[in-house]
Amino acid sequence: MVEVSLRSQIKAPVPQTRKADSASNCVLYIREKDVQKVFPGATLFKVNGFIIYNLEDDNEKEYEPKRIGYYPDDVIKVVIPVLTHIHTTPSVDLSGGTMAQTGSRNPSHPSQLLTDDGMDLSVSNLSLRPYPVHTATLARSATYSFERPSKSSISSPNTIAHQSASVPRPMAALSAIASDITTIQHQLTHSTDQQSAHHQELLEQLVQLLKEQAASKEREEQMLREQAESKLRDEQLLRMQQETIDRLVVAQQRIEAILVQNYELHEYPIPRLFVILPDSYEKWDPRNIMAERFRLFFLCECGDHCNPSVGSTTSSGQLTIAAAASSTPVPVRGSVHLANHEGYELYRPKEFFDRYGPYVLGMLRILKHCLAVAKVAAPAIALVESGVKDVMDGVTSISESMITAVDISIDFLEKKLDENATGDGISKTMALSQEEEDMFSGLTALEGADLRRLDSFMKKKDADKILGNLCRITLETGHVKWVCLHHYRQVYREAAMASFLQCVETNGGTYDPQFGEVTITLKSSIATKDFFSRLSTQAPAVTGLRVTLNWSFGSVDLGMLVDMIAQSNIQELELDLMDFDYLSLLGSFFRPGKGRYHSLLRLLSNDRIKRLAFIEVLFIGPRTSSLPKTHSPTLLQSFRHSGWINALDDSRLAEIISLSPGLVDVRLGRVTVVSDNIPKIDQALESLSKLKVLHRYSLCNDRNVEITNTAAPYGTVALRELTDVGMPYSTGPAGLLEAAIQRSAATLEALILVSNTNDRIDLAQICDISSPTTHVSGLPFVRLMHLELLVDMTDDSLDLMAHLLPSLSLVHLGVGRFTCSLLSQIQQLRLHGIAASQELANILADLPLRRLHLDDPKDDNVLEMVLPLLNLSQLQVLIIDCHKFSPEMEAVLAARSTEFTDEFVLYLNHGEEPKAHKAQVLDSREVQGSPMKLARRRVCLVDYLTTDQEYYRYITSS
Repeated sequence: MVEVSLRSQIKAPVPQTRKADSASNCVLYIREKDVQKVFPGATLFKVNGFIIYNLEDDNEKEYEPKRIGYYPDDVIKVVIPVLTHIHTTPSVDLSGGTMAQTGSRNPSHPSQLLTDDGMDLSVSNLSLRPYPVHTATLARSATYSFERPSKSSISSPNTIAHQSASVPRPMAALSAIASDITTIQHQLTHSTDQQSAHHQELLEQLVQLLKEQAASKEREEQMLREQAESKLRDEQLLRMQQETIDRLVVAQQRIEAILVQNYELHEYPIPRLFVILPDSYEKWDPRNIMAERFRLFFLCECGDHCNPSVGSTTSSGQLTIAAAASSTPVPVRGSVHLANHEGYELYRPKEFFDRYGPYVLGMLRILKHCLAVAKVAAPAIALVESGVKDVMDGVTSISESMITAVDISIDFLEKKLDENATGDGISKTMALSQEEEDMFSGLTALEGADLRRLDSFMKKKDADKILGNLCRITLETGHVKWVCLHHYRQVYREAAMASFLQCVETNGGTYDPQFGEVTITLKSSIATKDFFSRLSTQAPAVTGLRVTLNWSFGSVDLGMLVDMIAQSNIQELELDLMDFDYLSLLGSFFRPGKGRYHSLLRLLSNDRIKRLAFIEVLFIGPRTSSLPKTHSPTLLQSFRHSGWINALDDSRLAEIISLSPGLVDVRLGRVTVVSDNIPKIDQALESLSKLKVLHRYSLCNDRNVEITNTAAPYGTVALRELTDVGMPYSTGPAGLLEAAIQRSAATLEALILVSNTNDRIDLAQICDISSPTTHVSGLPFVRLMHLELLVDMTDDSLDLMAHLLPSLSLVHLGVGRFTCSLLSQIQQLRLHGIAASQELANILADLPLRRLHLDDPKDDNVLEMVLPLLNLSQLQVLIIDCHKFSPEMEAVLAARSTEFTDEFVLYLNHGEEPKAHKAQVLDSREVQGSPMKLARRRVCLVDYLTTDQEYYRYITSS
């Protein structure tokens, strides 16, 4: 079978198109026998590859004669059978084309052509042209069009016979055609080879490109691996640093313990500095010396070690006593003084003078020297009547009677002792005017055995071994000193505090000595234990603590923390647990017991703590147990919970507030996190009869909950500070917020209102401003110093505030787009959502502000209008927040740099740093500045995500 296409390019006889007879099938059709006249044997037809079936009537029977549908816009392919030998028939003139008719029954000419498809076609008598026949002509030889042939287009038999006779050599023409076909095939083969070569070149380029992409991807992956390895190394380095710090802490503790043991090897059993004085110098009879009574007094060995700012080393301003067994001098500071004790009467004075005489004589001369240079403090003690104790009446006064008593003792010992016996101990030729470091350098120090024997010469012995009310201390050098109680407390208080402050500095903390407050972040268990151990034993002066636990702690660690704080003097505690893991809440519901944070509730039983703040203590409700009803009231005066508060925390926080009737300051919530459904907290605030400061940050209660008389979200007493960010309750003449403001109008010093709704606040009922006779003292808000109104207000309320502002001594005023008209005496100003206007620029040109905060302006050209006119005479802080600050705007300020105050600083958030083609960094600014850029010290980058909380804390009085 062979398919023959019927096309319109070749003008051939076209079967007649007829119209269907049936009225219901008014379609054009072609009869099969008409086609067979042109294509003998044609019985199968195709359009676009689909077989065309004969048309059928309504009974699904084929019409007679057989017919197919008419497709004027499509090519109909006719499928006809091909026989191996086809008889030639007279050729037909096709007007410019050649048609090979097949299907003839005359097999007289067996000439065959092998087509490209490998099909044998028998060629009959052809009507050939005298010009060469091309492949295109052959391709069209089997193409016909269903057009009606004209009479002139069909050659007569005579014409066909004539054309056949005019071709003497038909095989020669066929050979030429075959040659042309061969040439074309070679050309096609060459073209195919070229295309293959080009295709191969493209494939090679594609492969090369893929290789480069793979190499680039490998380099990127290598870079990512290196970055990951670098990050891992940094983390390992940080861990190693922390481990090193922890090891140093442990090593320091061990070394201190070893030193304590070493010190104990050198300690003396009793004080080694002592003198003797007559019991009653007024009745002193030098002729009857042996009948006189003497008393032994210990000396306080205070020196540089008692003054931490000086140190514990021997200086030129002290006397020295050389030890007998070594050349190391025993330091005796010029401020040495008698101990605060009545002294000890001597047994066997003759034997005592024989054994200790030279030593006591040297000590008396030291004491006399101290009295002479006015560095002695003789304590007021009650000795026997008419004795030395009667004349020791002041700590800083130097009594002549004291000097007289010392002179008597020196004269007595000089006469008593043999010159040869004292010659080894002291040189009589040595003048008191010599340098102090050379004075008594030959005096032998007493050893432990001599000191222990001294106890046998004292009549009245201390049952508790008080030893002249002196205390034993150990210096860093390992020496043991005996000092009075005053110097003992001073030495150990300063030494212990120095050790504690070193621990604070090691952990990156700070200490404010003015307020006794420590701020520190602890990053490991060892550091935490060491810090709180020192806090409880070495830091009695620390009363305030702000601590952040930046490590994975457990409930046991929190229990230890609470116990150590209970042993310290902490009165103000701010605890930040950095708890941001919301997924960890799941374990809080299923874990039995009291919960991870339950030990924190024991802080409520610490009577020393007056101010308590929990920062980022997430889900304190499910992580603690209910407080017992028998729990005694706390002594808290201030409570703060900064973080998200949810319905699960409502009951626990309400319990804490209810157990603290003395609360004066309550601050709940966080600006950036909305807390909701907390009706119990609102009700608990009602019981606070001493409440003065109330800060509510984004505490949005469920508005569907009916507000009862028991709900007092703003307390029931007059407040000194009121901050409400969010304003969850309905406002109006009968609103709870207006009632609280009206109740506190005479006492408020800070009022901050920020609304998240469209409710309008009505303050007109607070005061009637229609009366012109109202005195300033009778107006509300006379004590107001901090005012911020980012809220919509009624017209009467705006009139009231405008009337009151000139009479107020405000240091801060914050306004929004509804209250921007409330501008008066201002030192600090925050403009939020303000539109650009010439009036605004004129106002800022007149106001001598110290602090200006431009926050989220409504228009982009606010800075263009404000900065050229801004009053810089007193401006210290300029904050541009959430605004596109361009280099041109910085050039405007740089041009006015001569108007800056010394304190002027421009604050920009990280996202608003000026950009010109590429990001500018702070370090790129010059130290001195330029006409286009500010000096480096004039610009500071801040994080706007953390400024709000600090901002509200800054503008309040506390």
